Amino acid sequence: MFTVLFLVSLLLGCAGDKASNNSSPSSAGEGTVAGGLPEPERQPGPASKVIVTSDDNSIPHGCRPRRVADLVDEFVDAFNRGDTERLSRLFFISEGPSPPDFSTSSSSTWSWYSVSEVGPGGKVERGFTTYDQAEMLSYFARRHGHGERLELLRVDVAGSGLLGNPDNVGIIYALTRKADDLPPGLGGPDGVAFGKGSINCERQQIFTWSMETDTGEKRDARHASDWLCARPPGWRPGKAVIACA
Repeated sequence: MFTVLFLVSLLLGCAGDKASNNSSPSSAGEGTVAGGLPEPERQPGPASKVIVTSDDNSIPHGCRPRRVADLVDEFVDAFNRGDTERLSRLFFISEGPSPPDFSTSSSSTWSWYSVSEVGPGGKVERGFTTYDQAEMLSYFARRHGHGERLELLRVDVAGSGLLGNPDNVGIIYALTRKADDLPPGLGGPDGVAFGKGSINCERQQIFTWSMETDTGEKRDARHASDWLCARPPGWRPGKAVIACA
C-alpha cells in the first residue's frame, strides 16, 4: 500500500490552499477545461485525451488541471521515447540556490528526482535520488535501456504557493511502470506507482518528482486511480488522463 506519510507531507504543505479556495467540482468532457481561457500553443507531445473532473479558480492559469496533465503526460512521453532534449526542457534541476523565478529561498535542496521501490514490510529495497540535472538525464537513459515505460493515469493539482512563490504548485499523481528489471508483483497486477511533485507554472517545468512503487499494492490501475480525482463513468486506463484540482 502506498505510504500514507508520503502523501501527508505534501497535503499538509499545499492542500490548505485547495481546501479554502477550491471551486465547486464541475464535470467536463474529454479535452475541456473550466475557466474558458484559450490554451497557449505547446511543443509537439502526446496526443492523449484529458478529462477534467474538478477545477480551482485560485490556481494560476499555467497550472490548471488540463495544463498540468498535458505537461506531465508530455514528460512521461519523453521519458518513454528517451528524448533527452525534451526531458531537459521539461524537468529543471539546478545546483545551488534556486533561481529567483522559482524561489527567493537560499535552499540548495529545492529540487530533485527520486524513485523508491518498496519491498515486504515497507522497506525500500531499491531507489534512486538525485539533485543533479546531468545525473538525472543519465538515469533516464539507463531506464530507457531497460525498456521502462510509464503511463499516466491521473494527476491532482494539490495547491499553490510552494517555496513562497504563487507560480509553484504541488501535484499528486498515479501512473503505471513497466520495465524488464522490475521485480514481479511490484506495484500490483498493473505495476502502479504513486507520487508527488512540483511544477513552476510560468516556466512550465517540473522541478521535483518523488515516485514510489510498492510490492504490497493489490489494486489494479483502474481502482488505484480512485483517490482525490473522481473517476468518470466508463473510464479505463489508456482512455484518457484524469485531472482535477
